[in-house]
Amino acid sequence: MDKNIGDFPLLLTEPEVYELLKKYRIETPRYRVFTRGETPNWSTFPAVLKIVSREKLHKSNVGGVVFVSSKDELIKKLKEFEGRFPDVEKFIVEEKISGIEAFVGVKRDDSFLHSIGTGTGGIFVELFKDVVFIPLESSREETLNSLKKTKLFRLIEGFRNFRGNLELFLDFIEKLKTLLRENLEIYELDLNPTFITEERVVPADGRAFLKELPKREEFSPLDGEIFRPQTVAVIGASNNPKKVGYALVRNLEHFKGKLFPVNPKYEEVLGFKCYPSVKEIPEEVDCSLIAVPSKLVPEVLRECGEKGIKLSVVISAGFGETGEEGKRLEERLKEICKKYKMRLLGPNTLGFMVPSLKLNASFSSSMPPAGNVSFLSQSGALITAVVDRAIEERFGFSEVVSLGNQADIEITETIELAVRNRDTKVILSYVEGVRFGRELLSFVGEKPTVFIKAGRGESGKRAAASHTGSLAGDYKLFRDLIETKGGIVVDSLEEAFDVCNFLKTYGRLRGKRILIVTNAGGPGTLASDYSEEFGLELISISPVKEELSKYLPPNWSRINPVDLIGDATSDRYRNAFKVLEKLDWDVCLVIVTPQSMTDSPEIAQEVIKLRNRTKRAVVGCFMGGHSVRTAVEILKSEGIPVYPDPFRAVNSIRRGVWSVQSSSEERPERE
Repeated sequence: MDKNIGDFPLLLTEPEVYELLKKYRIETPRYRVFTRGETPNWSTFPAVLKIVSREKLHKSNVGGVVFVSSKDELIKKLKEFEGRFPDVEKFIVEEKISGIEAFVGVKRDDSFLHSIGTGTGGIFVELFKDVVFIPLESSREETLNSLKKTKLFRLIEGFRNFRGNLELFLDFIEKLKTLLRENLEIYELDLNPTFITEERVVPADGRAFLKELPKREEFSPLDGEIFRPQTVAVIGASNNPKKVGYALVRNLEHFKGKLFPVNPKYEEVLGFKCYPSVKEIPEEVDCSLIAVPSKLVPEVLRECGEKGIKLSVVISAGFGETGEEGKRLEERLKEICKKYKMRLLGPNTLGFMVPSLKLNASFSSSMPPAGNVSFLSQSGALITAVVDRAIEERFGFSEVVSLGNQADIEITETIELAVRNRDTKVILSYVEGVRFGRELLSFVGEKPTVFIKAGRGESGKRAAASHTGSLAGDYKLFRDLIETKGGIVVDSLEEAFDVCNFLKTYGRLRGKRILIVTNAGGPGTLASDYSEEFGLELISISPVKEELSKYLPPNWSRINPVDLIGDATSDRYRNAFKVLEKLDWDVCLVIVTPQSMTDSPEIAQEVIKLRNRTKRAVVGCFMGGHSVRTAVEILKSEGIPVYPDPFRAVNSIRRGVWSVQSSSEERPERE
């Protein structure tokens, strides 16, 4: 393969792709290449005749593909091709293959590097977009789980007259992974269609683009205590309430460590001794918060480096977000930090918070309660909105970090640090883009990690010469790769709160068996429908049906969902729970709607007792408003996730279960 690529992608033609595949024991069709004027020596029919060209990327679109059924027809069509394509010097004839048409393609992203896309193929690949992207680092099992999300999987498993060999196809993907690890210059690769039968997996076309791999920045794990400083300096501290420097000092008044305001204009700020320079502080300083005009930041940062500060947080704006001059100034900050081995958060950042230390190293007007969720965001404004809601809902965070422009510290590095943080049980991240995607995939599944990903639209997607490039939008690629490795990508801020509420209590569940208990048929049916749609398994209650009947009205449902009927009180819930806890379930969803006899606070207490007795996941769905507010607060105070409607409850459960595949086509039978 020619590796002298230059500035533009180099196209590999179909026969060149086939030769590359054969080196890795990937089967190709039987084929022969011949030049203009040469009489083709070929005797296997039906066959396919194609042009071989680096310029004509889509052969079918220009009429450069034709089926032939005999030697005479082959010679005839070849002469027609020579007349229609005077600039084409080579042609290929190959066996005609049939079977399940799959799409297989490769995309190299500067952040995640290689990923493999696969799904149903053929001429409708871009119309149906039944494609999932799988990271190169995925295991065979992870590849299989991703494949299950596609309609292609159903065809391979057997659907009407279709059936393929799943193990052969997985072998094919694994060999392709090896090829990519050893040929990093492959930028995009299309093997569309690839035919799958019970005996073979064979691509019937191939095209690849080569491009030099750009130099990637080095991933640098953060010191474990970098966001847990004992001493903080505020450079640009102020007594003027309208200044950011005032807000920073005010927010740190209750910090458990030591605070040092810095500003040559003042001797004291808000009762704290103020120093003219960070270098004149008589003690070691772990962290500096810098809020001075952007043009002064480089000199201030240099002084911080000379002081031996480990982390500098540049609150100031006026850098890369403002244009070329700002980008050059931002580069100076990076150079200074590199020289002094000092890490930089920002610039243009809100700052960070550690509620357990009463450390509000930001200019946010409020700080959330302490908890076990780490919130990392590339948007400072989103942080203020999340914090405000968290306070209202008593939702606690172990830390909140605003990344700003990410001149140095990047969101992947903060996620990796949160994975190591013993105070963090769940990681929530707002992401616009990542520099270290490949590294992120190596640890994203170690703790429950929830992502809100911006950039779902198609407008930013580049015009692509290959099918793979046109299908691999930033959001699609990110979501598929992250979810393959165990991360969770949600669709809204509300869903993020819902899912984190479940995960911070129960973590990821290995089982997907659900029991639903309700006092209303409609909500129970909705929960059942959502469960089946999301791939959860409704357990059978047959073993305890007779015993339950002793405590329930004659017209109770006798199936899962267990409908206790609208007049159910806490006594009926309690008796039902004691029978149902004998069954084997992974999660129990308890639905309560307010009726005139519903004692919802007492029912909430029974839900708590059920969770405590069984040590299993129990989730509340208390529907209504003021009638259930006290009950909801009781459950929240005991850390039991509670939701206002069945969809949000069931969706949060399925997000918390490992490897649940959504399916609306194959629903499990209900008892």
